[in-house]
Amino acid sequence: MKKVIFLAAMSLLALLALTSCEENVVSTPVSVDLVPKAKISGRASAELNLQTAGFEAAPAGTELFVEVNYNGINADVTSGKWMDTIVVDANGMYEIDVPADANGVTVTISPTSFEADQVQNYTAYFKVIKKVYSLNSFTVNISSGNQKTVNFTYGVGDEVTFVDKVSITGKCLANLSAETPGLENAPNGTVLNFFTNDWKDSVAVNNGTYTIVVPNKTVNCKAQFTRLKKVWNSTLLNYQEISYKYTVNTAFTPNASINTFDISFGEGDDQTVDPSPNTTTLSGTATADSDLTVSGNENMPDGTKIYFEDATKTWGAIATVAAGRYSVLIPRNTTGVSTINYQVNYNANKRTSPTAVSVYNFVGSGSTSTTSASTKTLNITAN
Repeated sequence: MKKVIFLAAMSLLALLALTSCEENVVSTPVSVDLVPKAKISGRASAELNLQTAGFEAAPAGTELFVEVNYNGINADVTSGKWMDTIVVDANGMYEIDVPADANGVTVTISPTSFEADQVQNYTAYFKVIKKVYSLNSFTVNISSGNQKTVNFTYGVGDEVTFVDKVSITGKCLANLSAETPGLENAPNGTVLNFFTNDWKDSVAVNNGTYTIVVPNKTVNCKAQFTRLKKVWNSTLLNYQEISYKYTVNTAFTPNASINTFDISFGEGDDQTVDPSPNTTTLSGTATADSDLTVSGNENMPDGTKIYFEDATKTWGAIATVAAGRYSVLIPRNTTGVSTINYQVNYNANKRTSPTAVSVYNFVGSGSTSTTSASTKTLNITAN
C-alpha cells in the first residue's frame, strides 16, 4: 500500500515538473518554433550585362543571411537572435518564413558579396570584366500572417587590381605650309608620349594617324617635331622654307563610347627666334655595349624609351630613341628646376663572344643640370 501511494506521488510530481517546463518554454529562445510566421520573398538582381536593358538575376546559390532579434518576438527575452541562411535560385528568387507577431518584427537581410563576369558595351576594349557585387544589409518590417515582396539590386565595383583600358585612335595634324589652306598630316615617325600619374607609353604617327591602348581615365599627351615650313616672305614676295618647331601638350578622358581623339600641332613656332624661353632641347646619343666582340658602344634599339623627371617629380617627359639618338624638352634653370634625372631600362640581345648571344637587361641612369640656353647635349649610356 505504501508503494502505491509513493508511486502515485512521484507521478504527480513528474506531471507538475513537465507542466512547469512547458510553461517556461514560451519565454525562451527555442519557443520561436511555436510563434506565428510571416513570409518574405523577392528577386535578387545585378547588372551582369551592359549590352541588354535591365538587370539580370543574381547567380544561383548566392547566400542571404536573415536575422530577427528574440526580443522582437518575446519582450521577456533580452538577448539573442533567430537566424537562418537561404540561397537564391537560378532566377534570382528567394523566399523565407520568419517568426513574427501581430505587432510586427524587424527582419535584417544581409546579402553576401559575389564575383561575376560582366559583359561590357560593344565598343569596350575588354569584352568581359570580372566585377565585385555587394550590397549593405537592409531591414524589413512585417507582422504575423502577412507576406511582403522585397526585390533588391546589388551594387557593382571593380576588383582592387583591375585597370580598365580603352583603345584610342585619332588623327595627327599640323599646318606644314602657309601656301595651302588647312592642316596636313604630321610627319611619319613623330612620337606621341602618353602618360598618367602611374602609367606611360608612346606611339609613332603613321600616315597622320595613331592608335594606342590607354587606361580608362584622364591621359596626358606631349609631343614635338621640327621641320621646314613654307611661309610668306614679304620682302622677297614669295614662299620660303623656314625651320619650325611643332609642339603639343594636351589631355583627354576616354571611355568605352569616346575612343577617338585628334591631336593638332597647330601653326608651329619659327625657329629663327627663341620659340620657348622656358625650355631647353636636351639631345644626344643613346648607346650601350651590346657587342663585346668589338670595341665601343652600339646604338640602343629604336623605340627604346628614356624617362626624365625633375627632383620633385612634378615634371616628367619621355624620349624615344631613333638611330641611336634622342631629343627631349626640359625646363630651363630660370623656371626654378635645377636638376633633371633620367633612367633607361630595356632587354636586348648582347653578344659576349663570336658564337654566344643572350638576352641582357640594360640599365642606365643619371642626372644633369638645367641651363638657360636653348639647347644642351647629354650622351646617355646603359650597361
